[in-house]
Amino acid sequence: MLNFVTGRVIQFSLQNSPRIAWLSGLLFAALLAGVVYAPGLSGGLYLDSTKLYQLEQIYREHGAEVELEDLSFARKYGRIIPQLSFYLNIAVSDGVDPHSIKVTNVVIHVVNAILVFLFVTMLLEQTRYRDKGGLLAAAVAMIWLISAVNVSGVLYAVQRMNQLATLFSLAALIAYVSFRGAASGRATPGATRVALAAGVGAFSILAYASKENAVLIPVFIVLVELFVFPDVPKWLGTKAGIATTVAASLLLVALLIGFLPGSSLMDYSDRTFTLEERVLTQARILWMYIGQLIVPTTTAIGLYQDGIPLSTGLFSPPATAAAVAGITGLVVFAVHYRADQKIGIIAFGLSFFLAGHMLESSVFPLELYYEHRNYLPSLGLYLALVLAAYWILQRIPQPYATGIAVVYLVGAAFVAHAKAGTWSDEERVYRLALARDYVSPRAASGMAQLYLERGQIAPAVALLDRVIAGSPHEAFRARLQKLYLWCATGAAPDELLYSRLADVTGRELAIEVSQAMSNVVNIYKSTGCDAIKVDRLVPLLESVSSALRARERSSWHIDYYVGELYATFDRQRAARWLEQLFLDGEESAGWALIEMLKRDESIRVDPGTADALEVLGARAP
Repeated sequence: MLNFVTGRVIQFSLQNSPRIAWLSGLLFAALLAGVVYAPGLSGGLYLDSTKLYQLEQIYREHGAEVELEDLSFARKYGRIIPQLSFYLNIAVSDGVDPHSIKVTNVVIHVVNAILVFLFVTMLLEQTRYRDKGGLLAAAVAMIWLISAVNVSGVLYAVQRMNQLATLFSLAALIAYVSFRGAASGRATPGATRVALAAGVGAFSILAYASKENAVLIPVFIVLVELFVFPDVPKWLGTKAGIATTVAASLLLVALLIGFLPGSSLMDYSDRTFTLEERVLTQARILWMYIGQLIVPTTTAIGLYQDGIPLSTGLFSPPATAAAVAGITGLVVFAVHYRADQKIGIIAFGLSFFLAGHMLESSVFPLELYYEHRNYLPSLGLYLALVLAAYWILQRIPQPYATGIAVVYLVGAAFVAHAKAGTWSDEERVYRLALARDYVSPRAASGMAQLYLERGQIAPAVALLDRVIAGSPHEAFRARLQKLYLWCATGAAPDELLYSRLADVTGRELAIEVSQAMSNVVNIYKSTGCDAIKVDRLVPLLESVSSALRARERSSWHIDYYVGELYATFDRQRAARWLEQLFLDGEESAGWALIEMLKRDESIRVDPGTADALEVLGARAP
């Protein structure tokens, strides 16, 4: 009954007082988002969100005189729009304030929900659902707003880049649909059409300056043309259309074959999986996304999303084949029903969802699973869900249909609210990730550190043993962490640790191994603990380094710390180690050796090496 009354009120408002409807809808969206996200606003910054403290340092040093290139991610002016917004947050709060940063993210989320409503309304105006377009679009926007999966896209602070890319992508799509409608015979001034076309380009540039997945905007535009507007699909059926499609497809395939294999974008050397394993695993992960988007649970994957078992073959595990067949079925369904008046827009929604994952869930060597990747693509899935539900519920007595809708929406809001609460406490974040059948090595590492701070050594070691048993590619790092624990607590290490330490798969993540090595070396330097036996540890690390080089992988993240350990008892031996690495072509070893020579003038290197170091040093800025 409540849903029926609310629907009538919204319908009346849209028809008789659009301004009141807009104001009421905006207020309701803001209140709903506030209630759902309130528990998560008090939490800290996790994973790479801690990069924002680097911006705080820049703010301390430069204030309002900062240069744009100083704020970029990774490259000059990279993702500059979200970085500017973070910098403004820091300036207003006079430092990094996680609460204000997350509140800003929630505000952006509400704005995006409004854009979702506008975009879906404009799409439905081109279909047989136009009479109910406002109500259906409001339902899509509401479900998208309270999606438990999208909680990660909002409270994962640094993913404001994803939010802003979505904001400008939706603005570009809205401008395009407006332009497309204006170009289809409506009485629209030429200046308006030019402005809309310029808006598509401008918003696309802003979206790309927020995050690179904005390159999918042209793909979304193609889908709009194929599924929503009838004239282009008709043209595609002509000889000219078929020839153009085939030529464009062959050109795209040729570019991908020629460019991607030799590109750094396809460098899997620092990943724990191969290209084939990633593509097969992504088929399963897409269904995990779909399941959580439609029927969310509070125990679903949260912030720490590493450790997902790989698909090593089409039938390993067997669910892989089913997942691939299912994705293929969705594509076939979308193509077959593209022109259907009732189901065509549902097919568009499914296509939009799949297209939104073309970059982050395809061949590129990104980490396997992140919920925030669904932030924009989920719009398409929710559009398909709402329209399918509307089509089905029309055939059910209204009281039952209303009850089903209310229960679903209330349940979704409750799960999102509960999931937001997991972001408020570090331990809850870890425990949620560790409640799964497979272990998250990152969550285990963080939880082990908490145990260590409390003096609870046994559960910390048990967690790391669980990582060693369940994640072969993380075992080396976990053993280093156990060594650190023993050193920190004064416990005697297990002899088995040293005997297995050099067992590596060749797929270990360099950055995380480097962090573990740093902890071990630093605690040894500060305490000289007996648990770390340098005379045994160094040869084992050298063997790991040799194994990595034999697999043509970088070993500098090991070699640097071997030099640091040598330096604790023989600086000349450390210098010889770095010198040999430098002569073997490791430039980073040369820079480390230069710094060592500056600190200790008694160290000697070969004259030829000294000349090479002088040339290297001359390149310093």
